[in-house]
Amino acid sequence: MAQKTKKLEKVLYPLVERWLRRHFGCFATAINRGLRYGRIDVIGVRDIGGDLSGEVETIAVEVKRGSSPFANACGQTLGYSVYANRVYLADVCESSFSRDEVHIASHLGIGLIQIKGRSCRESLSSPYYRPQTKMNLLLLEALRLGQCQLCGSCFAIGTKDPVQNRFSRVCREDFAKAFDSDKGLIFWNREVAARKHKLKLRVSKNGSTFERRYLCPDCVEHVFASFALHSELEDGEHN
Repeated sequence: MAQKTKKLEKVLYPLVERWLRRHFGCFATAINRGLRYGRIDVIGVRDIGGDLSGEVETIAVEVKRGSSPFANACGQTLGYSVYANRVYLADVCESSFSRDEVHIASHLGIGLIQIKGRSCRESLSSPYYRPQTKMNLLLLEALRLGQCQLCGSCFAIGTKDPVQNRFSRVCREDFAKAFDSDKGLIFWNREVAARKHKLKLRVSKNGSTFERRYLCPDCVEHVFASFALHSELEDGEHN
């Protein structure tokens, strides 16, 4: 019965995903994506930084078909605040959410999306959460997005194609190749890795490191390339 219910809910995922793109202006979306601690039915990422920041906002949506206990579904939705900035419960509701349902959602601190037929409507806005940085960045990476260490913007580090390498749009510690191919750069922070290894927080083998960091293509081209060119010109003058 539970599997059948979940199958029926999955039919609604693309509907909610399209709505996230239209209503919130999400530039990236995904279905049934997450980390080892839980998967999110529908995820959206949108720009909120204005002209002076590359800040993004992640939106997580739990989708139900109107047959689950409402308070339980709200609690499950609230758990997504560990990963995302805004959390919503999207539920099939032919008329509208009852006053008690709105009060429950408001008390717990989640937003509500009404699914009626083939349309969605925001019935209650979600408050803004500051998720765990670790979980939020891992979630973005699961969507093939990385955060630039210099400008703070999010950019594509790979494509949605599961067959392709998730780092297909960044070059591994090769600045010249990244510049020539208009790609971003991925590098590893070995000092932090050694510290965590020493404290047994993240044990690595053979000196390897998991401490990956990103630089976006714009910073590679317009900032670091300028430094490299300036250095070359200085070296030429000294010679």
